[in-house]
Amino acid sequence: MTHKCILHIVTSVDGFIADENGISEFSFAAVKADPEFKTFYDSVSSVVMGRKSYDRIKMNSGNLFKDKDVYVITHYLRQKEENITFVHENIMGLVQNLKKQGKGHIWLLGGAEITNILLKEKQIDEIILTQAPFLLGQGTRLFKDDNPTEKLVLEGVRTFGDYVQTHYRLK
Repeated sequence: MTHKCILHIVTSVDGFIADENGISEFSFAAVKADPEFKTFYDSVSSVVMGRKSYDRIKMNSGNLFKDKDVYVITHYLRQKEENITFVHENIMGLVQNLKKQGKGHIWLLGGAEITNILLKEKQIDEIILTQAPFLLGQGTRLFKDDNPTEKLVLEGVRTFGDYVQTHYRLK
C-alpha cells in the first residue's frame, strides 16, 4: 500500500477555510455530518497541521486525535505534548519521512500556508475538498495565487446534507 499525503479540508463555496477572524465553525459541522469521515480517519496514521489549525481544534474540542501522531508546524519552539510534536523546520523532510514509514496515510488538515508549500513541492497526493454552503467573501483563502498549474484527476463526487465533496488525485 502506498502511503499518501491527503489534503482533506472544508472550504466555503468561495474557497475560504476561515473567516477574517480565523473562525471556521462550518468545518466542524461538515466533519460531523460526513457519514464516510470515519473511514478516512481510520486510514490515517499521522495528522499534519499548522499552529492556527491546532489552536482552533484544541479550543473547540480539546481532543487532538489521541490515536494519531500529530505534527504541528510552527515558528515557535515548543515541547512535545503526549502525541503532539511541534515542528519548526523542514516540513518537506517530515512529510517524506512519514510517507516512508508506511504506517498509514498522512492527513494534511491545514492550514493554507502549509498546503501551498506542500503543493508547490509536489508532496500532496490527493485532495478531498468539502464545500460548505457558505459564502464568506473574505478570510483565509485555501489556495494562493502563485501556485503552479496542476492537472487533477477526479476520483469521485458525493453529497451529504448541504455539503458537496470532491476527491481528486494529483497527476
